[in-house]
This record gives sequence, C-alpha cells and structure tokens, in this order.
Amino acid sequence: MKMKELKTSGYRAFFFLMVFLCGESADAQFSQLPLIPSPSKEPADYSQRRLDDLLVLPFWDDFSNGQIDDSKWEPMGVTGSMSIGINPPSAGMVLLDGIDENGNPYSRTVLENGEGDQLISKPLDLSNIEPESSNTVYLSFYWQAGGKGEMPDAIDELVLYFLDADGNWNRVWEQAGGDEVSNDSFEQVLIPVRTPYHYAGFRFKFQHMGRLSGPFDTWVLDYIYFNSKRNPDDFFSEDRALTKLPSSPFGKFGAIPFFEFSEELLVPVESQFNNLSNRFRAMEFTVNFKDHENGTVLENLNADTPFNPVPQALERRDFGSRSLASFSDELDAPFDLETEVYLSTGDGFLVDDIQGNDTTFQNGVDFRLNDTVRNIVSVRDFFSYDQGFVDYSAGINQRGGMLALEYEVSQETFVSGVSINFTNYLQRGNGLELMVWDSLQQEPVYRKEVLIPADSSPEGYSYFPIDTNIRVSDRFYVGFTQFTNDFIHVGLDKSGDSGEHIFYNVLGEWEQNQEVSGNLMIRPHLSLAPPAEVPIEEEAEIKYYPNPVIDRLYIEGEVSELMVYDFQGRVINVQKEGETNLRILNFAHNQRGIYLIKYLHQDRPKTIRILVK
Repeated sequence: MKMKELKTSGYRAFFFLMVFLCGESADAQFSQLPLIPSPSKEPADYSQRRLDDLLVLPFWDDFSNGQIDDSKWEPMGVTGSMSIGINPPSAGMVLLDGIDENGNPYSRTVLENGEGDQLISKPLDLSNIEPESSNTVYLSFYWQAGGKGEMPDAIDELVLYFLDADGNWNRVWEQAGGDEVSNDSFEQVLIPVRTPYHYAGFRFKFQHMGRLSGPFDTWVLDYIYFNSKRNPDDFFSEDRALTKLPSSPFGKFGAIPFFEFSEELLVPVESQFNNLSNRFRAMEFTVNFKDHENGTVLENLNADTPFNPVPQALERRDFGSRSLASFSDELDAPFDLETEVYLSTGDGFLVDDIQGNDTTFQNGVDFRLNDTVRNIVSVRDFFSYDQGFVDYSAGINQRGGMLALEYEVSQETFVSGVSINFTNYLQRGNGLELMVWDSLQQEPVYRKEVLIPADSSPEGYSYFPIDTNIRVSDRFYVGFTQFTNDFIHVGLDKSGDSGEHIFYNVLGEWEQNQEVSGNLMIRPHLSLAPPAEVPIEEEAEIKYYPNPVIDRLYIEGEVSELMVYDFQGRVINVQKEGETNLRILNFAHNQRGIYLIKYLHQDRPKTIRILVK
C-alpha cells in the first residue's frame, strides 16, 4: 500500500471511492480530485430565461479572487481556484471536470464519456451593436489542459458553444486533450462573434466533454474577455497582473506558535507578475506586513520598489521582497499576520475610445483588480505547513495504517490538541485513533480513540483537545491510525510542498512520503504550560470481555443508552441480552470487523472499541 492523493473541495466535501477501487490492484496509486463547487442556484432553462437585467459589453473576468462571480456566470459543477493552474495569466482561475455541483460523478458507469461541467454566461444584450462594428466583436480566453489536475485524454474535449436567437447551442470551438497537449502552459484563443448572434439574450458556454464517472479530464479557464472594437490580432491587454499569492514569511510554515516567533524564521516574501501587454512597462511593487485584525502596518518591506530591469512585453517574472527585519518587539499577544503585495503599474479602466486629447473608459473592466494579492498566516498556538487552502486530499487505504506529520520545536513544550482538516463529509462519525509520537521508531506517547465530528467540513478543522501532559521537544509527530480500508480524506494544500515531512506505515514499517506533493492539513496545538490536571472522581469500574469477540461481548457495570456503531459511523443492530449490571451483546450474526460501543456510565458518555473475529 502507498499513500494516495485525492482531490476535494475548499467549500464542500464529497465521498468518491468507487473510481479508485474499480479495476485497481490492492496497491493504492496516486491521483488528484477536483474542487467541489456550490450548487447552482437556478435551473438551466436558457432559451426561456427572462431578458431583464441583461449584461452589456464589455464582459471581462479574470477570476482574480479565485471565486465565480454569480452576476456574470451560471456555473454547473465548475469551481474557482487559486492554485489549480500552472503559470496562469493572472491569479485565480476556474476548472471543469466530471464532478457535478454536489460532488457526485455525472455517471456511475466507470468508462462513460459525455457532457460534464458547464460554465455559462448570464444573458448579454448584443442588439445595439452598430452595423459598422459588427465584424469587430470577439471573445477571447485562456485555457490549460490538466494543470495540477487530471490530464484529459485524446478523446476528451473542451468545447465552446454560442446560443442563437432560436435557443439552439451551436458548437464554435473545441480543443482535444492527449499527449501532444501541454499541461503547464495556458493558450489564448480569439473567437469572432458574428451578426447572427447580435441579439438581446445571447449566451456562451464552455463545456467539459470527457469521463463522467469522477474527477477526470480537467480543463482550466482564465481571463475571459468579450467586447467589440477588436480585431483578429487582438491577443494583448494593457494589463499587468500578479499571478500567485504571496509566499509565507515563515518559509515552509503557514502558521507558528507565538512563543516560536523570532526573526530567524522570517524569510523574504515571493510572488510573480505577468505583463499581458505587447509593450514594456516600468512598474513598482510594495510588500506590507499588517495585523489582520486591525489593519495596522507592522512593517513596510518594499515601498514602490522599481523592477529592474524594466519588465518587457509579455514578460512573466518571479520577484521577492527585501530581507525582513523583526517586529516582534511590537507584539505582546497572538495575532494573524497579513502579507499584502501590490503592483504600481499605471493600470486602470479599459480604454474605450481616444479622440484627440479626450479618452473615454469602460468602468466595467478594471485592470487594477489583479494588481493586489493577500495572504494570512497565524502566529497563535499551533504549527502548520498549510495556509488554509483546501486544494486536494491525501490518504491511505489500509486498515491499521498510520499517517504522521513531522514538526520540530525549539524548546520543550506540551501538545494541547490536534486539528485535522477532514474533507469527506460522508466520513463524519468514522473512528480514528489519534496519536502523538516523539519517535516513529517507538510506541506513541499518546493515543486516544476519537470520532470525526458530525460538523466537520472541508473549510474548517476538527479539533481534538488533549488534557494529558504530552511533553515534546525537538522533533515530534502527530497523526492517526485508521480502522478501515477506505481512504480517510485529509486536506492537502498545494500552496507549498512539505511532503518530506509526511510519513505513513501500512506494512509494519514507516516510510517517508515521496509520492504526494503539498501540505498535509494536520496541525498540532502547543503550549509552554502543561494542561491543568483535572481530578477524576472514583467511579465503579466497567469491565468488558472477551476482546477480540467470538460471538458474545459481556459488559459488567451500570450502563445505559447502549449503542453499537461500525467504523463508518452507522448504528448497527446487535441483539442485546441481560440486565442493567450485566449486558450481553450477541455479534453472532454480524460481520467481522471493528465496532465502537457507546454508552452512559454515571451520566458520562463512554466509548470502547472491540474487534469481532
């Protein structure tokens, strides 16, 4: 067994194991699954859509915040992202694949191909285009095959349709996948929109055509621009854009405990710009550190620093801030650090017309939107490698398998809790054994059976407090043992790569991860002081035997509200016998495996784990 990479959502999680297990060997392989979008808010009756509040040209969207603007689009299964694309035109993009808006495959037939995700524009009014301008109307966009997702095959397509006045969708452009198509570059396309489509209520849509049984055949779209007064050579834009979020000032860490904060951890912040113009342009950049809560500028790293040499036409360039000074003397309490990077480019609104000394602008297109990016990292009570972007999932599919994430502290401290980002909502209620190790070559120093909480969601973390003194120093590890052969989906953040700190044990020996790149979303919470010891009142002992169970489990002691769960979190019907002080659970007609027994003892909830042979 190997560790496996899965794709999931930053907004909504899903359960999807069938596509991995059908036709596969026992050895897990690596794959990525796409983000799960929010459900569509309206039915897709395009021909009868009301024509009030029509959009007008120009139409422009570069998805610079990683979201889909519902004033411009009606997405069906499409997801916004800040990370799925490789070297995008600007920060933010969208992806299309074979998963619907609820996270389900469009088909349960494994190899079925057909229509998957759709990105449909809101209706536009093209009826007022003057005859002399009718040949100047063009739609342009950038596409990428696969990106960091699954590469489309040769039989898969990204298709563009136009809606005519009779309500028919007409295919006007298509792109096939396959080995000859690059997955690490964006290609720009320019499509004329001719007179038959110049009516009130025109729409266009991008259609995923590929495998419908899962998160396959990914296409990435960015920088969609639709306007008149264009020509067949209009592939350039007077726009300078940032293309990725600023890196963490703590290097590989997305968060650090406040007591670990020191200037030795600070590193220059990095980002990237892209000049979409066919002209050189002198530009400057600024990098600020802010207290996210109150907006106070803690340090101005770069203030209108000129790029040298001057950015050339169509140039893409990585750049970094100056070396950082320490501002720790100004801080006396935990806080969230906001890194802000912005360009001074001369960008503004789209120029509509120039007559002599008079210039008119289109206020609906503001090229300054992609000139600023921000990122937030925490300086509180926990370590993390991730920066909170749930791009994928990672996991192993082995009963008894263990997953661990390595951290290191500069001084002796105590683990007060563990947070884990679980991305599969159907795994709520599943059991795990939470663990802390100070060495993977020894037994864990802490272990406790826990359940994935019912309110766990991919945009948040499930927090498991530890009320026992777990002292760690130097290197230590946090993670869990799983009780099923199903993948336990743990969030994976692709904003960086700390994969060398991931370890797993599925065959009795620990292995260092070499397959999955990204930041596993498991966070240890730390304190310089040990948890307060809470005295436990003496209570009558509860005995249960035998374990493992052959047919019957005996429970001695006063228990009530006795319930049996399997490790999918489902209540299991087990025959119960006996009286209050001696309960007998008959598993003779149940499947072999691991079960959780929950009950109340002296009004306190208790849980035990048993193995039925």
